[in-house]
Amino acid sequence: MSAELLNSAHGSQGQCIYSTVGHSAGAPGGKADAHTETEKRGQSSHPYWLAAVCLLCALFIASTIALGVLYKKETKCECTECSNTVREPNNDSRGIEEERMKINTAFLSMLGKKYQLLDKYCPVISNERVCKPCPQDWEQFSSKCYYFSREEKSWMDGHSDCLIRGADLVIIKSEEEQGFITNRTREHPYWIGLTDLETEGTWLWVDKTLLQKGFWRSGEPDDHYWSGNETQSKEKDADCAVTVPNENTWQDTRCFSRFKFVCETGALLF
Repeated sequence: MSAELLNSAHGSQGQCIYSTVGHSAGAPGGKADAHTETEKRGQSSHPYWLAAVCLLCALFIASTIALGVLYKKETKCECTECSNTVREPNNDSRGIEEERMKINTAFLSMLGKKYQLLDKYCPVISNERVCKPCPQDWEQFSSKCYYFSREEKSWMDGHSDCLIRGADLVIIKSEEEQGFITNRTREHPYWIGLTDLETEGTWLWVDKTLLQKGFWRSGEPDDHYWSGNETQSKEKDADCAVTVPNENTWQDTRCFSRFKFVCETGALLF
């Protein structure tokens, strides 16, 4: 009996306590239970929403990076194509520039030659260019200018000297020209531009034209010359023509002998 009462009392006490707790929690008309239930569900679902947002952010970042890489590749390709497109005109421009430089070089070379002649015929005097038919130290006759050297050289060296001066050894084509030369060469023999070095007996002017009319001394040319030794004997191989002092004539002599020479070039006619 006692045991049953004790058990009954214990069970009733437990039910009271449980029901009291349950009643007091739901005292305000059951609203607290609904709020508690909703709060529990909200607290339990919050981590899933956070995970979903993080996943969306990760996908957005990944897509942004992917789009950036793709854009960079396309831009790089476009830039490469652009650079290739630009490089081709550069190659063409380089070729045009090289051609222009060649033309300029040729033009400057030609201009340099022209200015040499300009300075030769039109030297600057008192800051002004004064043009004359012949360069300084040259003499004019008709349409030609003549230079009578002061130094003595071999025929070959005299020929080279005339070329350096923009001229050549004199070519005598008329009696008037021969008279002019004779009047300027009375005291010394002078080389003229006549030789038979290529073929013995065939006398050619320095421009390779054949002698038509000569002013040879009697007995000349004889392919001999007077040697400078005491016996004054005649030696063979006289292949170059020289004027005879105080005579209106020429004679052949050894080309290695040293004499003055006459250069000839065109006059600047106005």
